[in-house]
Amino acid sequence: MDAVLGSRRLLRAAYPILRPWQRLSPVTPASVTHVSSHAQEQPREKNVVYSSFPSMALPTQDLPHLLYERLQKWRHLDAMECSVTGRKYTYGEVLDKGLRFGGIVNTFLPPASSSASPEEKIRTVTFFSQNCPEFPIFLLGTLATGATLATINSNYTAAEVARQLAHSEAGLVVTEPLLEGMVREALVKLGKDLPVVVNGVSQQGYPNVRDMLDDPARPFCDLVQTHPEDMAVMLFSSGTTGPPKGVQLSHRAFTSNLTFFTHPKIFPYHPSKEGEAQEVVTGLTPFYHVNGLYLITLIGMYQGAKVVSFPAFDPVSYVRVIREHKIGILHLVPPILNFLTMSDKVTSADLASVRGAICAAAPVPSTTSKLFKEKAPNPIIFQEGFGMTEILGSHMTPLDDERLGYCGKVVPNVMAKVINAEGEALPEGERGELCIKSPSLMTGYYKNPTVTAQTLDAEGWLHTGDVAIHTDGFFSIVDRLKELIKVKGFQVSSSELEDVLLEHTAVADVAVIGIPDDRAGELPRAYIVRSSSSSCSEEDIHGFLKERVAEFKQLKGGVRFVDALPKNQTGKVLKRELQELAAKEG
Repeated sequence: MDAVLGSRRLLRAAYPILRPWQRLSPVTPASVTHVSSHAQEQPREKNVVYSSFPSMALPTQDLPHLLYERLQKWRHLDAMECSVTGRKYTYGEVLDKGLRFGGIVNTFLPPASSSASPEEKIRTVTFFSQNCPEFPIFLLGTLATGATLATINSNYTAAEVARQLAHSEAGLVVTEPLLEGMVREALVKLGKDLPVVVNGVSQQGYPNVRDMLDDPARPFCDLVQTHPEDMAVMLFSSGTTGPPKGVQLSHRAFTSNLTFFTHPKIFPYHPSKEGEAQEVVTGLTPFYHVNGLYLITLIGMYQGAKVVSFPAFDPVSYVRVIREHKIGILHLVPPILNFLTMSDKVTSADLASVRGAICAAAPVPSTTSKLFKEKAPNPIIFQEGFGMTEILGSHMTPLDDERLGYCGKVVPNVMAKVINAEGEALPEGERGELCIKSPSLMTGYYKNPTVTAQTLDAEGWLHTGDVAIHTDGFFSIVDRLKELIKVKGFQVSSSELEDVLLEHTAVADVAVIGIPDDRAGELPRAYIVRSSSSSCSEEDIHGFLKERVAEFKQLKGGVRFVDALPKNQTGKVLKRELQELAAKEG
């Protein structure tokens, strides 16, 4: 009993924001201590690459308790500001409004009884919106109640939104005025009437969540204690193949990765301290994506940075924000890097405040990164990293060891290996599939044990589907085993497009591949065998897809009609031959 009372005193000291009526669930002292990871204390395996940094002690509390403990240190600092409207919130407001949003969640989705099964206790809040400065409030408030936050790509069609709402078993939807019509259409397709709140004035009669957050009469939620292995966030990923699947990311996955990925010799932010300048970064990568939710939002909160959010990319406002906010670290994807490097709209003077760039989502040609560094007026550390929705961050370029063209070294507490078809770890310099072992791996794909077992093996290694080589501890992604197309950093599943196209009565057979593109990285192209009686055109195919899949999944690489697809004796399409054909066609 004394231990529990002591723990409550500690929480009151750590979270002075909490009002007397905000009862905290009792926590044990273990929830606010740290334990060492044993990942690198085991005997070292041959050809397995270990971090050059010592293993770090990892938190054992859940994600909202960790964040509340950190955010108290910079309550007075700005957390996020909208680049378009100027609407912004301090960390103190994020803490307060987060707990009020938690109260809203509990109103719509009352917590299950203590006797309920683990599955019955899962409550899912779905975020379907462009980037907005309220996102940290929605994220923190959801987690504070013990519920799960799921996200949906804001470019999705109503059919795609409906499928994802169903798969995540959404109980409450948070959207924006621009997309509320899409939500209503998706709910009609789903045959459900879920509660919806809108971040702004609704044209459909839904509650304005911003007004609700400003209502002082609306109660705060209790900050509940959640088991570290419980699901915190569900993001969607195509994994190594197939349509998007719900990736279960636990509280422990986030708290461990936040600890070791922000190692001071790896991550370039200057952590906020009393009386010192605050790090200001760009928040252009969509928050529904792991890069936006984790690398920008959560790490920004953990380090006390200010994020300037963008609902969409606008070249003029993007350059203006870099200049006026004196951005120190740029979060980039290859198309934005190309814009900054090649566009006449970006001058050397515009980059005067920039001291570092982190580029993720796809490999970067070293020629492009060199040109960017040359354009900037001051020295810049250019860092590439590697991560996936299923693993968060595993590799990063050390701050004192820049090597362009590589995705960095493994970070503390993480192990990596490159394997052949027989599963044997290969020595450096040889190509094979990249596998990762880390404390921050996903729990699995939601209600999909078959695909989970294909990705996570019995020894705890996650098979990425990427072909890599490593030299001197540095890794480089050179190819893909998985049939995914990367369009501006977004995953496009070739099999998903093939399944949709086969619904067209004129399509007898189809294969979709990615073709190189200077601006997008890759674009989807379909090779189609027409039905015997059909004379459908490329325009017919484009029109068929337009209402069925998101804009970035459209066949902007073109449609080619062929008499037959190249296949092996078992009937598998030989996509390598189609890639060779595409290279000849140009």
